[in-house]
Amino acid sequence: MRAVGIARKYADALYQVAEEKNAIEATERELRTIVDGLQGTPEFGRFLSHPLISKTNKIELVETTFPDLSTHSGNMLRLLIRNRRESYLDLVYDQFVEVRIEAQGFVKVDVIAARPLDEEESRKLSTRLETALGRQIQLEERIDEKLIGGARIEIDGRVIDGTLWARLGKLRALLGE
Repeated sequence: MRAVGIARKYADALYQVAEEKNAIEATERELRTIVDGLQGTPEFGRFLSHPLISKTNKIELVETTFPDLSTHSGNMLRLLIRNRRESYLDLVYDQFVEVRIEAQGFVKVDVIAARPLDEEESRKLSTRLETALGRQIQLEERIDEKLIGGARIEIDGRVIDGTLWARLGKLRALLGE
């Protein structure tokens, strides 16, 4: 079982190094590229997580696949592999984003919608939320094709459910079903 606390320690350390090198955004992009590579190529993820494949072979694959990684991102990846924590990479990325958001004073807002928001919708939503919260926000958008319409917004553990499913549920409750 993976622990978020462990991923947080790696993310904290990587953030500190990236901050010293003035490379926070570049480091986040590198991590995102690696995580996308793992998710987009299941064989790559299976190779990295396979217990019978040597750490050396895993490190060689990563260095060959991502030759342009910064030294600090590459070192973190090698450290994860040496410590048999390859499967933590997506959690490390998520925690790195959390650390950056906290350090920069933003509030993370997750928007789950049936379809991607266009630029205008995203801008209007961001403006409204920043006004309501009195802080800058980091909007993270996810698509859930099971939703018929509307959106679900999550802010600091609070949920604003404006999905069509939620509205239908309220209607059902009013009708006594």
